[in-house]
Amino acid sequence: MVDSANTYLLVGGYGAGVHCLRYDAAGTLAPVSVVDIADPSFVAYDGARGVLTAVVEQEPHGRVASALFTVADGGSDVRDGIASGGSAPCHVAPHPDGKALFVANYTSGTVSVFPTDERGRIAGSEPAQVIQHTGAGPRADRQEGPHAHQVVVSPSGRWVLAVDLGTDSVYVYEYDAAAGSLSKQGVVALPGGTGPRHLAFHGSGRYFYLLNELAWTVTVCSWDEDAGAGRPGMSVDSRSAADRERSDHCWCAAIRVSADDRFVYTSNRVDDTIAVFSVLEDGAGLEPVEVVPARGAWPRDIVLSPDGTLLFSANHHSDSITVFRVDGDSGRLTPVGEPYAIPAPSSVLPISG
Repeated sequence: MVDSANTYLLVGGYGAGVHCLRYDAAGTLAPVSVVDIADPSFVAYDGARGVLTAVVEQEPHGRVASALFTVADGGSDVRDGIASGGSAPCHVAPHPDGKALFVANYTSGTVSVFPTDERGRIAGSEPAQVIQHTGAGPRADRQEGPHAHQVVVSPSGRWVLAVDLGTDSVYVYEYDAAAGSLSKQGVVALPGGTGPRHLAFHGSGRYFYLLNELAWTVTVCSWDEDAGAGRPGMSVDSRSAADRERSDHCWCAAIRVSADDRFVYTSNRVDDTIAVFSVLEDGAGLEPVEVVPARGAWPRDIVLSPDGTLLFSANHHSDSITVFRVDGDSGRLTPVGEPYAIPAPSSVLPISG
Protein backbone atom coordinates (compact mmCIF):
# COMPACT_ATOMS: atom_id res chain seq x y z
CA MET A 1 0.00 0.00 0.00
CA VAL A 2 1.26 3.48 -0.88
CA ASP A 3 2.45 5.40 2.19
CA SER A 4 0.71 8.77 2.50
CA ALA A 5 4.09 10.40 3.15
CA ASN A 6 5.32 9.35 -0.28
CA THR A 7 2.48 10.22 -2.60
CA TYR A 8 3.91 12.92 -4.87
CA LEU A 9 5.63 13.00 -8.25
CA LEU A 10 7.84 15.70 -9.70
CA VAL A 11 7.47 15.77 -13.49
CA GLY A 12 9.88 17.54 -15.81
CA GLY A 13 9.54 17.87 -19.56
CA TYR A 14 9.60 20.08 -22.61
CA GLY A 15 6.98 22.53 -21.46
CA ALA A 16 6.16 25.18 -18.88
CA GLY A 17 7.43 24.24 -15.47
CA VAL A 18 8.17 21.33 -13.15
CA HIS A 19 4.82 19.83 -12.18
CA CYS A 20 4.12 18.39 -8.74
CA LEU A 21 1.38 15.75 -8.82
CA ARG A 22 -0.31 13.85 -6.02
CA TYR A 23 -1.10 10.16 -6.39
CA ASP A 24 -3.08 7.74 -4.24
CA ALA A 25 -3.00 4.00 -3.65
CA ALA A 26 -5.16 3.46 -6.72
CA GLY A 27 -2.62 5.30 -8.89
CA THR A 28 -4.88 8.29 -9.53
CA LEU A 29 -2.92 11.47 -10.32
CA ALA A 30 -3.95 15.04 -9.51
CA PRO A 31 -2.15 18.41 -9.91
CA VAL A 32 -0.70 20.18 -6.86
CA SER A 33 1.66 22.93 -8.05
CA VAL A 34 4.05 24.06 -10.79
CA VAL A 35 7.59 25.44 -10.39
CA ASP A 36 8.36 28.15 -12.93
CA ILE A 37 11.29 26.67 -14.89
CA ALA A 38 10.95 26.47 -18.68
CA ASP A 39 11.69 23.15 -20.44
CA PRO A 40 13.09 21.22 -17.44
CA SER A 41 13.88 17.99 -19.29
CA PHE A 42 15.39 16.17 -16.28
CA VAL A 43 14.74 16.83 -12.61
CA ALA A 44 16.56 15.89 -9.38
CA TYR A 45 15.49 16.56 -5.80
CA ASP A 46 17.49 16.74 -2.57
CA GLY A 47 14.80 15.92 -0.04
CA ALA A 48 17.04 16.49 2.98
CA ARG A 49 17.56 20.11 1.94
CA GLY A 50 14.40 20.77 -0.04
CA VAL A 51 16.23 21.70 -3.25
CA LEU A 52 14.95 20.95 -6.75
CA THR A 53 17.42 21.05 -9.66
CA ALA A 54 16.60 20.79 -13.36
CA VAL A 55 18.58 20.79 -16.58
CA VAL A 56 17.37 22.70 -19.63
CA GLU A 57 18.42 20.82 -22.77
CA GLN A 58 19.42 23.75 -24.95
CA GLU A 59 22.03 23.94 -27.71
CA PRO A 60 24.68 25.19 -28.05
CA HIS A 61 24.63 26.52 -24.46
CA GLY A 62 22.71 24.47 -21.92
CA ARG A 63 21.27 25.71 -18.65
CA VAL A 64 20.77 24.47 -15.12
CA ALA A 65 18.12 25.82 -12.76
CA SER A 66 17.45 25.28 -9.06
CA ALA A 67 14.75 26.21 -6.58
CA LEU A 68 13.79 25.71 -2.97
CA PHE A 69 10.81 23.37 -2.98
CA THR A 70 8.33 21.76 -0.61
CA VAL A 71 4.98 20.22 -1.49
CA ALA A 72 3.23 22.58 0.91
CA ASP A 73 4.83 25.78 -0.37
CA GLY A 74 5.74 24.93 -3.97
CA GLY A 75 8.88 26.43 -5.50
CA SER A 76 10.62 29.59 -4.36
CA ASP A 77 13.89 31.42 -4.96
CA VAL A 78 14.19 30.01 -8.49
CA ARG A 79 17.70 30.41 -9.89
CA ASP A 80 17.77 29.99 -13.66
CA GLY A 81 20.19 30.85 -16.45
CA ILE A 82 23.14 28.99 -14.92
CA ALA A 83 25.53 27.77 -17.64
CA SER A 84 25.65 23.96 -17.74
CA GLY A 85 29.21 23.74 -19.00
CA GLY A 86 28.23 22.23 -22.32
CA SER A 87 25.55 21.65 -24.90
CA ALA A 88 22.22 19.85 -24.34
CA PRO A 89 22.49 18.89 -20.65
CA CYS A 90 20.38 15.79 -20.09
CA HIS A 91 21.01 14.57 -16.54
CA VAL A 92 21.83 15.98 -13.10
CA ALA A 93 22.72 14.29 -9.82
CA PRO A 94 23.24 15.93 -6.41
CA HIS A 95 25.89 14.44 -4.14
CA PRO A 96 24.40 13.17 -0.86
CA ASP A 97 26.79 15.41 1.11
CA GLY A 98 24.95 18.45 -0.26
CA LYS A 99 28.18 20.10 -1.38
CA ALA A 100 28.16 19.39 -5.13
CA LEU A 101 26.01 18.71 -8.18
CA PHE A 102 27.06 16.83 -11.31
CA VAL A 103 25.65 17.39 -14.81
CA ALA A 104 25.97 15.35 -18.02
CA ASN A 105 25.98 17.43 -21.23
CA TYR A 106 24.98 15.18 -24.11
CA THR A 107 25.96 16.97 -27.32
CA SER A 108 29.27 18.36 -26.06
CA GLY A 109 30.22 15.15 -24.24
CA THR A 110 31.15 16.98 -21.04
CA VAL A 111 30.61 16.40 -17.33
CA SER A 112 30.28 19.48 -15.13
CA VAL A 113 30.79 19.90 -11.39
CA PHE A 114 28.93 22.62 -9.49
CA PRO A 115 29.62 23.70 -5.91
CA THR A 116 26.52 24.32 -3.79
CA ASP A 117 25.72 26.78 -1.04
CA GLU A 118 24.69 26.02 2.54
CA ARG A 119 21.16 25.16 1.38
CA GLY A 120 22.32 22.80 -1.37
CA ARG A 121 21.58 25.18 -4.26
CA ILE A 122 24.06 25.86 -7.06
CA ALA A 123 26.55 28.52 -6.00
CA GLY A 124 27.62 30.89 -8.76
CA SER A 125 26.64 31.12 -12.40
CA GLU A 126 28.89 28.48 -13.97
CA PRO A 127 30.51 25.13 -13.13
CA ALA A 128 33.71 24.92 -11.11
CA GLN A 129 34.99 22.06 -13.28
CA VAL A 130 34.19 20.80 -16.78
CA ILE A 131 35.57 17.45 -17.94
CA GLN A 132 35.68 16.80 -21.68
CA HIS A 133 35.24 13.22 -22.84
CA THR A 134 36.99 12.22 -26.08
CA GLY A 135 36.64 9.51 -28.69
CA ALA A 136 33.88 8.09 -30.86
CA GLY A 137 32.11 4.84 -31.65
CA PRO A 138 31.40 2.84 -34.82
CA ARG A 139 27.84 4.15 -35.28
CA ALA A 140 28.44 7.30 -37.36
CA ASP A 141 24.82 8.39 -37.00
CA ARG A 142 24.89 8.42 -33.17
CA GLN A 143 28.53 8.04 -32.11
CA GLU A 144 30.44 10.68 -34.08
CA GLY A 145 31.82 11.93 -30.76
CA PRO A 146 31.35 11.65 -27.00
CA HIS A 147 27.81 11.96 -25.63
CA ALA A 148 27.64 12.02 -21.84
CA HIS A 149 24.15 10.79 -20.96
CA GLN A 150 24.01 10.25 -17.21
CA VAL A 151 25.91 10.88 -13.98
CA VAL A 152 25.42 8.60 -10.96
CA VAL A 153 26.95 8.80 -7.49
CA SER A 154 28.17 5.41 -6.23
CA PRO A 155 26.70 3.85 -3.06
CA SER A 156 29.43 5.18 -0.76
CA GLY A 157 29.55 8.60 -2.40
CA ARG A 158 33.24 8.22 -3.22
CA TRP A 159 32.82 7.75 -6.97
CA VAL A 160 30.84 9.41 -9.76
CA LEU A 161 30.03 7.29 -12.81
CA ALA A 162 29.40 9.05 -16.14
CA VAL A 163 27.69 7.00 -18.85
CA ASP A 164 28.79 8.01 -22.36
CA LEU A 165 26.72 6.75 -25.29
CA GLY A 166 29.11 8.08 -27.92
CA THR A 167 32.24 6.31 -26.70
CA ASP A 168 30.69 3.05 -25.42
CA SER A 169 32.06 3.79 -21.97
CA VAL A 170 31.26 4.37 -18.33
CA TYR A 171 33.84 6.77 -16.93
CA VAL A 172 34.63 6.47 -13.23
CA TYR A 173 35.70 9.60 -11.33
CA GLU A 174 36.82 9.95 -7.73
CA TYR A 175 35.06 12.72 -5.84
CA ASP A 176 37.18 15.03 -3.67
CA ALA A 177 34.74 16.69 -1.28
CA ALA A 178 37.30 19.14 0.09
CA ALA A 179 38.27 20.39 -3.37
CA GLY A 180 34.81 19.98 -4.88
CA SER A 181 36.26 18.26 -7.94
CA LEU A 182 36.48 14.97 -9.82
CA SER A 183 39.56 13.05 -10.94
CA LYS A 184 39.49 10.18 -13.41
CA GLN A 185 39.87 6.72 -11.90
CA GLY A 186 39.15 4.42 -14.83
CA VAL A 187 36.76 3.36 -17.58
CA VAL A 188 34.31 0.50 -17.96
CA ALA A 189 34.52 -0.28 -21.68
CA LEU A 190 31.64 -1.80 -23.65
CA PRO A 191 31.74 -3.39 -27.13
CA GLY A 192 31.64 -0.93 -30.02
CA GLY A 193 28.16 0.23 -30.95
CA THR A 194 26.61 -0.68 -27.59
CA GLY A 195 25.60 2.91 -26.87
CA PRO A 196 25.15 2.85 -23.06
CA ARG A 197 22.58 5.36 -21.81
CA HIS A 198 21.66 4.89 -18.14
CA LEU A 199 22.67 2.67 -15.22
CA ALA A 200 21.10 1.72 -11.90
CA PHE A 201 22.77 0.09 -8.89
CA HIS A 202 21.66 -3.08 -7.16
CA GLY A 203 21.06 -2.45 -3.45
CA SER A 204 24.06 -4.57 -2.46
CA GLY A 205 26.35 -2.11 -4.22
CA ARG A 206 28.16 -5.04 -5.87
CA TYR A 207 26.45 -4.73 -9.27
CA PHE A 208 24.97 -2.14 -11.55
CA TYR A 209 22.70 -2.64 -14.54
CA LEU A 210 23.57 -0.73 -17.70
CA LEU A 211 20.85 0.01 -20.26
CA ASN A 212 22.27 0.20 -23.77
CA GLU A 213 20.27 2.46 -26.08
CA LEU A 214 21.81 1.31 -29.35
CA ALA A 215 22.23 -2.42 -28.63
CA TRP A 216 18.77 -2.70 -27.00
CA THR A 217 20.25 -4.67 -24.10
CA VAL A 218 20.85 -4.56 -20.36
CA THR A 219 24.37 -5.46 -19.23
CA VAL A 220 25.03 -6.69 -15.70
CA CYS A 221 28.28 -5.12 -14.46
CA SER A 222 30.10 -6.18 -11.30
CA TRP A 223 31.27 -3.28 -9.16
CA ASP A 224 34.09 -2.97 -6.61
CA GLU A 225 33.24 0.02 -4.44
CA ASP A 226 36.64 0.02 -2.71
CA ALA A 227 38.58 0.16 -5.98
CA GLY A 228 36.09 2.14 -8.05
CA ALA A 229 36.19 -0.50 -10.77
CA GLY A 230 33.49 -2.16 -12.85
CA ARG A 231 33.45 -5.13 -15.20
CA PRO A 232 30.78 -5.97 -17.81
CA GLY A 233 29.15 -9.39 -17.57
CA MET A 234 26.07 -10.97 -19.09
CA SER A 235 23.62 -9.04 -21.27
CA VAL A 236 19.91 -9.61 -21.88
CA ASP A 237 17.57 -8.15 -24.50
CA SER A 238 15.41 -5.20 -23.45
CA ARG A 239 13.09 -5.79 -26.44
CA SER A 240 10.80 -8.72 -27.11
CA ALA A 241 11.75 -11.19 -29.83
CA ALA A 242 8.70 -10.11 -31.83
CA ASP A 243 9.70 -6.44 -31.70
CA ARG A 244 13.26 -7.26 -32.77
CA GLU A 245 11.94 -9.22 -35.74
CA ARG A 246 9.47 -6.50 -36.65
CA SER A 247 11.91 -3.56 -36.59
CA ASP A 248 15.63 -2.83 -36.36
CA HIS A 249 14.96 0.62 -34.92
CA CYS A 250 14.55 1.19 -31.18
CA TRP A 251 15.97 3.53 -28.54
CA CYS A 252 16.05 2.21 -24.99
CA ALA A 253 15.52 4.98 -22.44
CA ALA A 254 15.23 4.41 -18.68
CA ILE A 255 16.15 1.73 -16.14
CA ARG A 256 15.00 1.24 -12.54
CA VAL A 257 15.64 -1.36 -9.83
CA SER A 258 12.87 -2.23 -7.39
CA ALA A 259 13.46 -1.27 -3.75
CA ASP A 260 13.63 -4.94 -2.74
CA ASP A 261 16.21 -5.63 -5.50
CA ARG A 262 14.09 -8.43 -6.97
CA PHE A 263 13.19 -6.79 -10.29
CA VAL A 264 14.60 -4.47 -12.95
CA TYR A 265 12.45 -2.37 -15.30
CA THR A 266 13.44 -0.70 -18.58
CA SER A 267 11.61 1.42 -21.16
CA ASN A 268 11.93 1.17 -24.93
CA ARG A 269 11.08 4.07 -27.22
CA VAL A 270 9.83 3.40 -30.77
CA ASP A 271 8.55 0.01 -29.55
CA ASP A 272 6.78 1.98 -26.78
CA THR A 273 7.16 -0.84 -24.28
CA ILE A 274 8.32 -1.54 -20.74
CA ALA A 275 10.42 -4.63 -20.03
CA VAL A 276 10.47 -6.51 -16.72
CA PHE A 277 13.37 -8.65 -15.49
CA SER A 278 13.79 -10.87 -12.46
CA VAL A 279 17.07 -10.46 -10.55
CA LEU A 280 19.02 -13.70 -10.05
CA GLU A 281 22.04 -14.81 -8.04
CA ASP A 282 21.92 -11.95 -5.52
CA GLY A 283 22.23 -9.43 -8.35
CA ALA A 284 24.64 -11.19 -10.71
CA GLY A 285 22.03 -12.19 -13.29
CA LEU A 286 18.81 -11.09 -14.98
CA GLU A 287 15.99 -13.16 -16.45
CA PRO A 288 13.28 -11.69 -18.71
CA VAL A 289 9.77 -11.76 -17.25
CA GLU A 290 7.63 -9.82 -19.75
CA VAL A 291 7.49 -6.87 -22.15
CA VAL A 292 4.27 -4.84 -22.02
CA PRO A 293 2.90 -1.80 -23.92
CA ALA A 294 3.70 1.50 -22.20
CA ARG A 295 0.19 2.77 -23.10
CA GLY A 296 1.80 5.89 -24.53
CA ALA A 297 4.31 7.02 -27.15
CA TRP A 298 8.04 7.40 -26.44
CA PRO A 299 8.37 6.32 -22.77
CA ARG A 300 11.31 8.59 -21.96
CA ASP A 301 11.39 7.83 -18.23
CA ILE A 302 9.88 5.36 -15.79
CA VAL A 303 9.91 5.27 -12.00
CA LEU A 304 8.59 3.09 -9.18
CA SER A 305 6.72 4.36 -6.15
CA PRO A 306 8.88 4.04 -3.01
CA ASP A 307 6.86 1.07 -1.77
CA GLY A 308 7.15 -0.65 -5.15
CA THR A 309 3.42 -1.06 -5.77
CA LEU A 310 3.13 1.37 -8.70
CA LEU A 311 5.16 2.19 -11.81
CA PHE A 312 4.81 5.50 -13.66
CA SER A 313 5.78 6.00 -17.32
CA ALA A 314 6.47 9.47 -18.77
CA ASN A 315 5.38 9.22 -22.40
CA HIS A 316 7.04 12.14 -24.15
CA HIS A 317 5.36 12.04 -27.56
CA SER A 318 1.81 11.30 -26.37
CA ASP A 319 1.81 14.00 -23.65
CA SER A 320 0.87 11.55 -20.93
CA ILE A 321 1.82 9.67 -17.80
CA THR A 322 0.57 6.10 -17.52
CA VAL A 323 0.35 4.08 -14.32
CA PHE A 324 0.81 0.36 -13.68
CA ARG A 325 0.18 -1.83 -10.66
CA VAL A 326 3.25 -3.94 -9.80
CA ASP A 327 2.72 -7.54 -8.69
CA GLY A 328 4.98 -7.98 -5.67
CA ASP A 329 5.54 -11.68 -6.31
CA SER A 330 6.20 -11.73 -10.06
CA GLY A 331 7.09 -8.10 -10.85
CA ARG A 332 4.52 -8.12 -13.66
CA LEU A 333 2.68 -4.94 -14.61
CA THR A 334 -1.07 -4.31 -14.85
CA PRO A 335 -2.42 -1.04 -16.31
CA VAL A 336 -4.23 1.27 -13.89
CA GLY A 337 -6.80 3.90 -14.92
CA GLU A 338 -6.51 6.23 -17.88
CA PRO A 339 -3.38 8.15 -19.05
CA TYR A 340 -2.86 11.46 -17.25
CA ALA A 341 -2.49 14.37 -19.68
CA ILE A 342 0.61 16.53 -19.24
CA PRO A 343 2.77 18.30 -21.89
CA ALA A 344 5.80 16.35 -23.18
CA PRO A 345 6.92 14.65 -19.93
CA SER A 346 10.49 13.35 -19.92
CA SER A 347 11.37 12.93 -16.22
CA VAL A 348 9.40 11.51 -13.28
CA LEU A 349 10.57 11.42 -9.67
CA PRO A 350 8.69 10.38 -6.50
CA ILE A 351 9.20 12.58 -3.43
CA SER A 352 8.00 12.69 0.17
CA GLY A 353 5.45 15.26 1.22
